[in-house]
Amino acid sequence: MPSNSYAARTPEDLAFLSEQQGRVQVVLQLADVAKPPSRWTESHLVAYRLLRSPERPFLPILKAEHDGSCPVCKPEGNSSCYQELNRTKLANLVGHTPPELGNKPEGELMRLPNGFFWAALARAAHAGHPEAVRVQPRRERKQVVHENHVNSANAIPGSSPTVMTSSSEFEVDANDPDEDDYEARRNMPEEVTVHLIISFLQFALSLCLEQPGTEFEVRPRVGRLLTRTQIAGRFTITAVDDGGMAWHRRQGLGWEMHHPYLASIEAKRANRFIFDEKTRSYTPVISNETLAQYLGEAVITWKGNRDYVEDHFFIIAATSTYVCFLHFEFGRDYMEYLDLPNEALQKQKVQDNQKDTCVYVESTRFYNLQSPEGRLCALCHVLAIVRWHEVQQAQNEIVDDLMVVDSDGYSEVSAPDSS
Repeated sequence: MPSNSYAARTPEDLAFLSEQQGRVQVVLQLADVAKPPSRWTESHLVAYRLLRSPERPFLPILKAEHDGSCPVCKPEGNSSCYQELNRTKLANLVGHTPPELGNKPEGELMRLPNGFFWAALARAAHAGHPEAVRVQPRRERKQVVHENHVNSANAIPGSSPTVMTSSSEFEVDANDPDEDDYEARRNMPEEVTVHLIISFLQFALSLCLEQPGTEFEVRPRVGRLLTRTQIAGRFTITAVDDGGMAWHRRQGLGWEMHHPYLASIEAKRANRFIFDEKTRSYTPVISNETLAQYLGEAVITWKGNRDYVEDHFFIIAATSTYVCFLHFEFGRDYMEYLDLPNEALQKQKVQDNQKDTCVYVESTRFYNLQSPEGRLCALCHVLAIVRWHEVQQAQNEIVDDLMVVDSDGYSEVSAPDSS
């Protein structure tokens, strides 16, 4: 992680960073509280109290269950894996990438097995590939010297020369990777990336994962969903995602969306890449501004959809052909903090060490869907998110079974005696 990336781990770190952010400590100190998440900045990370864990190869909340129950990584027939996969489709997805993907006509790609995905991948790879940059020839520029012109650096005693050597860390070195090599990735249209992620989820959920389809089915959610909620009881903020993963339930002769927020997709244009010496390629980096926008989508969606989202929220973040996974968890007192009506009460709340007013985020590295390894890691995460929600749903049903409805509402019933 670059040294200037946001890395608050504790409430004490937040207090330190607030001094650097113009003493912004709580939400109501922000200049524009109603600003949409797409315009959130680093100040919002502090005011909305985000604590960030170091990047991991696999999301920690999913790792233990993945290690024991992943049908992709475990041998076929393992009793601990209850998800069933179509092994032929699995081999197609995580096997070799078709050669010369970017040079084939789209019609030829579409005729390949599962060609819809390869065509989407080729389109995204082409839009984000350095070769897609058009390089204009540069003319040699000569300085125009006008008659009677006197160079000010020579005319004014003690003036600085027009060109100076520098030891700045921002100095451009002739051996540094040319920024043009990844300019195209930064400017890549987000819609191409969204289409790629939806295609990948269709491949994973509708072809690789064999679902009974009797009552419920997990599908990609193609449609964007808008959430509108209030902060401090009077500032309305609106967030719109780029699609996601959803449970659908059979209803009559068709299907209806039952749970739209198993995960949300957020596609952003990359504005930072680092050069990986091992792969000799560029890898996206989540900038502080992009992290703030992910946080905004998570907070607003969570606050505005409490019937669906409890204390955990997953984001599938994508740029170009890269995808990473983020998990947000909200402190037990966070909702109360956001609803407080004035700055003084918010400050009092966050200074109370007995209150948990923070949001916690874990994230993976970026996986490149152009590589078999990247597709495998992304598939493991998608299936693990489905299993995580199924476990949560089962636990909620157990709690519901311990409640009976009477004319006065709900009354608690003790669990039956096992003796």
